[in-house]
Amino acid sequence: MKSVLSIQSHVAHGYVGGRAAIFPLQTQGWEVDNINTVNFSNHTGYGSFTGTSLDTWELEDTMEQLIKLDVKYSAVITGYIPNSSLIYTTNNYVQRMKQANPDLVYLLDPVMGDNNYLYVDKSCITEYQAILKNKIVDIITPNQFELELLTNIKIINKYSLIEAIKKLHHDYDIPYVVVTSVNGEIFNDDYIHCVLSTTNQPIRVFNIPTIKSYFTGVGDLFSALLLDKMTVNLDLEQYPMERLSRSVNQVLTIMAKTLKLTHKLGIQQARQNSKSGDTVVGKINDGDTMKYFELKVIQAREYYSYDGPGEFYDSVIDI
Repeated sequence: MKSVLSIQSHVAHGYVGGRAAIFPLQTQGWEVDNINTVNFSNHTGYGSFTGTSLDTWELEDTMEQLIKLDVKYSAVITGYIPNSSLIYTTNNYVQRMKQANPDLVYLLDPVMGDNNYLYVDKSCITEYQAILKNKIVDIITPNQFELELLTNIKIINKYSLIEAIKKLHHDYDIPYVVVTSVNGEIFNDDYIHCVLSTTNQPIRVFNIPTIKSYFTGVGDLFSALLLDKMTVNLDLEQYPMERLSRSVNQVLTIMAKTLKLTHKLGIQQARQNSKSGDTVVGKINDGDTMKYFELKVIQAREYYSYDGPGEFYDSVIDI
């Protein structure tokens, strides 16, 4: 039985954090236990929200009870954690879980910011670096900005990108690194790039066309699907890069279908409501447009079982 403990955000309305991750995993046969690090009315991209954050003692009590019950997990996935105290506590308990079960897979999505904008306190950076130093992470999925924060390396070209990725491998013994989004300036093009790496193997990259709209929850869905596909492709365990490349390609294929569907249905709904032929574009901090582009997680459920080779092509980073 595939079972995972998910520690990430929750919203009453919309699809980010656990709301974007749990249902897709369940459709693929995962038993998902979830701890909500925040309980918000909606995601912050609307420009306003209400809600509360989990207290540290609540996380401690919950984890102690799960340990007392001897609940067995095959994986842990962590996403948005709002403060350094909760990150510290999460670190301690995942260490204990890994000690009790060395086969436990830990996927860390170090959600801290994007596009040079930090949306957690700076103290969170230090606590995420502490997790890395404990060498308990099996798969990590930062974006470009988060990779910079974790490694203290400013990514300005392919050389610094490779340097930062190798630091995750060599200093922190992380077997699988997926940088979910690297901007086109690094590669002198207009694509978004998904960069993947395994220890002592050439770093590879997927080029992804952009959709002119803003979506939230994309990283949360990506990480959940990656955990699933890495498990599905366990038969390639002796060939780490082949396993990672196939898994990422499958995830990117699913994500492309999901985003196209989200974009299509969002535009249809916006046009129906506005009675206008104008094309609506989702904009950050604009609730009037963001409401149309919540990920269509339910409507996309038929995509999650995709097990083909993938529709993208990866290549070795050319330097």
